[in-house]
Amino acid sequence: MSVARIFGRTTIFRCENSLRNLSTSKPPSETKETENESTKPQGWISKLFVGQQYDPEGAQKQSHSSLLSASDYVYEITTHNFRPGSTEKYLDCFGEYKKNLEKTLPSVELVGSWNVAYGRTKDQAIHLWRYHKGYLDVDSSIDVLSRDSNLRATDNELAALCGRRKSVLVKSFSYWGEPKPRPERHVYDLRSYVLKPGSMIEWGNAWAKGITYRREHNQDVGGFFAQVGQLYVVYHIWAYPSMIGRNETRNSTWAKPGWDATVAYTVPLIEKMQSKILTATKYSQLK
Repeated sequence: MSVARIFGRTTIFRCENSLRNLSTSKPPSETKETENESTKPQGWISKLFVGQQYDPEGAQKQSHSSLLSASDYVYEITTHNFRPGSTEKYLDCFGEYKKNLEKTLPSVELVGSWNVAYGRTKDQAIHLWRYHKGYLDVDSSIDVLSRDSNLRATDNELAALCGRRKSVLVKSFSYWGEPKPRPERHVYDLRSYVLKPGSMIEWGNAWAKGITYRREHNQDVGGFFAQVGQLYVVYHIWAYPSMIGRNETRNSTWAKPGWDATVAYTVPLIEKMQSKILTATKYSQLK
């Protein structure tokens, strides 16, 4: 029997249970107590251990972002395709831009900075920025780039070294946590998934369980979903001591009961996916 049929029967079973629960009357005192409990705000500890509470009546009034992320942080993933042969010149220029931006906006922090070693495009750098004040920092960065001549000049120099630049704003999944600095030395696997529109909540629910199979070797760095840019895109970042370590860790994960069900459930949600192997630059907190 296919996994899809199993999940389908599970859904029907839950719906039948819900209908039976709705048709069961409760004493007035119990009903009142239940209503009081449902109106209490959910704490972050509860979200961590049991997940975001689902309110059937208020679900249509909640954005996917509030259901999937409890963090105030906003992250930016920037992709720069620099000119072939200009790696060192590009990194020096990027270092100046980083210094000027973090000096002007101390609450904007460069978390990760990598060169692409293997993937669809070579001569490419990927950077992960954290906006500690959320969209307030995003607004501030837009403003400062328009009025700070030094930062704008550095940005123009950086642009001249690139054939293409791309930027997306993302939020982190609550169940994944925030990226933390890592000592030397790792290779990083950036995996991106373009999902079918409307499937982000299903993805989050499946991976809230699935991530537990991938934490044994401290490989999980961060999980994000797009807010600005191409939507319904998910980014997973994994760290491994080497490519051999990556292969061994991934093989050991497949031996764990339950991981195959996570994959079988999430693969039908994906329209397109890709993987890039990254190595850290000297500016990265994730070494």
